[in-house]
Amino acid sequence: MRYRPYGKSGQVVSAVSLLLDGGVRHSAREWRNQVSAALDLGINGFEIAGESPALIEGASEALAGVERELLFIIWRPRMLPAEPGHAIEAFLARTGLGYLDLLSFDSAPPSADVLQRLRNTRWVRSYGLTSDDEDTDLLITHGGFDALTTCYSPVSGWRDRNRLKAAAERGMAVVARDIWPEALHPKAVMFKMPLLGRKRNPLAGMVGGYNFLESTPGWSSEEICLAYVLTEPAVTTVRFEIDRLDRLERLASVPDRDLPTGIAAQIEMARFSADGLRIGARA
Repeated sequence: MRYRPYGKSGQVVSAVSLLLDGGVRHSAREWRNQVSAALDLGINGFEIAGESPALIEGASEALAGVERELLFIIWRPRMLPAEPGHAIEAFLARTGLGYLDLLSFDSAPPSADVLQRLRNTRWVRSYGLTSDDEDTDLLITHGGFDALTTCYSPVSGWRDRNRLKAAAERGMAVVARDIWPEALHPKAVMFKMPLLGRKRNPLAGMVGGYNFLESTPGWSSEEICLAYVLTEPAVTTVRFEIDRLDRLERLASVPDRDLPTGIAAQIEMARFSADGLRIGARA
């Protein structure tokens, strides 16, 4: 596993990080096994979404055996009160983590005054946004946040790329998510033509096409997407939600591999064609 610097803090986070979503019905044992497997693969970045008792119990047990300074822990609460201090303190007490490396908001973030009061405590080291809308772009422009969790993939257009650029220019770390969009899944890109009854790939008509994602020896489509996103200098870590341990092992090995020669150019050609089609559709 390779590690990347988190902003200017001196901390490092694994190139691949794990999303632990409390909305998924796992037992504490299942959460513990998932976190332990990730740790064994060198993953030190974990995003805890929500406040599920089973998740907190299982993750806390697995993380307890690791020196706290070696971990990078993100908490993304489902909802925080206007004055979130007590909720953060309670979460830290339940997990035994001591502090959060990043507190991320996926809804309306607290006011600048509340953030400043939180910064005066020792509970949270940095604050971030998890979003991709125009309001997020405005918040990035105004400053005040340390990190951005956002969608980024080989099919991302100019708006997503400009968002990454704006965040990087303001010194924000970037957590990439949804790097393997459904449009690039082998089964999702096939559809039935209504008259001829033939199947075709709707992406195949673009310059270069995306067919190479399924025909590169030794690489799956998802692995190519991950390797490509990791070539973006603004990206600090790529966040995944894992359903199978064998998939976790495959993705954890990607940061140590080089993207095959010519793949990045093919992605850019296909993306350029896709951008042209989108622009033409809006005209």
